[in-house]
Amino acid sequence: MKDDTSRALQMFLTMDRMRRAWAEIIPCAGISKSQFATLLVILYGGRPPHGAGLFSATLPPPEDSGGVSLSEVAAVMGQTVPALSQRVSRMEQLGYVERLPHPTDRRASLLRVTASGKELLEQARRSITRRMDGILAGMGEASMDQLLALLEQLADLMEQSNAGAQTAREGENPPCGN
Repeated sequence: MKDDTSRALQMFLTMDRMRRAWAEIIPCAGISKSQFATLLVILYGGRPPHGAGLFSATLPPPEDSGGVSLSEVAAVMGQTVPALSQRVSRMEQLGYVERLPHPTDRRASLLRVTASGKELLEQARRSITRRMDGILAGMGEASMDQLLALLEQLADLMEQSNAGAQTAREGENPPCGN
């Protein structure tokens, strides 16, 4: 049995390979992965898009949230408001997102995906599903189901660990060697 250090290093190296391979996969022309994820979070009223049946035959119908604030989207995506604001402004210029007046705060606005944005999301979903289905076909359905379940479990554990570590260190990375 391998020791924990070699497993941790193997996981790190494998995840790095996945990151580099994933960088080459785009949803479709005209939209980046970060824009795709942002549009999904806005479309689904500020809820994380994973687990929503996104790669079924069609996108599941979102609840009509009436819009979501930029800060809610940033929190769900684990990003800063300024960084997300630039992306949203670009998507607004492209006609994929619209800003609506906030019902109780005149200084704020709510974000909503436009009809063009929904159409682009559907095209991107079909494109990325087709590409990933081709890649994953070699694994077999049972292996794929097992892999997805394990990746979801790993993501949950890593998110829990990160949340605990963040609280413990108050935003500082631990020094190497400890």
